[in-house]
Amino acid sequence: MIPTIKGEKLGMTSVFDGAGTTLAVTLVRPYPAVVTQIKTPERDGYSALQLAYGETSPKHVNRPARGIFSRAGVGESYARFYEVRVPEEKLNDFKLGQKIAPAEFLLGWAEVSVGGISKGKGFAGGVKRWGFRGQCRSHGDPDNRRPQSSGGTDPARVFKGARRPGQMGNALAAVKSCTVFEYYRALNVLVIQGSVPGPTGAELTITVTKEFTPEELTEHEAQITLDEKQAAMLKTDEPEAEAPVPEPEGPAEAATEAEVAEEPSGENDTSTGSRTEEGQ
Repeated sequence: MIPTIKGEKLGMTSVFDGAGTTLAVTLVRPYPAVVTQIKTPERDGYSALQLAYGETSPKHVNRPARGIFSRAGVGESYARFYEVRVPEEKLNDFKLGQKIAPAEFLLGWAEVSVGGISKGKGFAGGVKRWGFRGQCRSHGDPDNRRPQSSGGTDPARVFKGARRPGQMGNALAAVKSCTVFEYYRALNVLVIQGSVPGPTGAELTITVTKEFTPEELTEHEAQITLDEKQAAMLKTDEPEAEAPVPEPEGPAEAATEAEVAEEPSGENDTSTGSRTEEGQ
């Protein structure tokens, strides 16, 4: 198991918990990864795994990346790399070219920290960007959203880190201790309670901060397995064709047939003839 994965933000929706409360959740699709390099303290000074993710065509891979894939024995082509710190004693559990599927360990994650690049909002003033209250509105002030004084005149400069108007958003952000509502193995979708940084389609870094205990995991996995079985049954079951309703057979049908037989066969001809004569 690795503690950090990469994923794609699919969007937000709402779900119901066991008490019937509506919860806002974010849907994330984790990327499968492959081990391309194992870093050891003897050679690299720290223990970590280099992972590749995001399959792409070979023409989009440069020569250095091709060399990495060749040394690791990876036949596919991937677009991005990232590293995950792993304890030294667990490095023996991994080998080059090993494929890591999120479905193998995501079911045990209870809380995660999600990081990404927030939505860019362009140039914003101090009131919107930092929540300043603005200037006094009395005595006919024409603009109460102007920035404040640049600072003291003695230093003759603006100190670094001053909260001023400027670019808002489009920066690294993280949300910590997000509850994992569910993980659907069939769809490879991780359902995280609350909102996370970035627009739909953004790349996210998900790190586990809390795992289920063995007892909680057993109960949780049993419920997930039941839900997956029910979903599979609903997907495979086809609506049965309605059987034709048999027509009633009895005295009423016999009487109807007798009445039809007694009707004069020339009634329609007579009416047609009379209409023809009237038309003439």
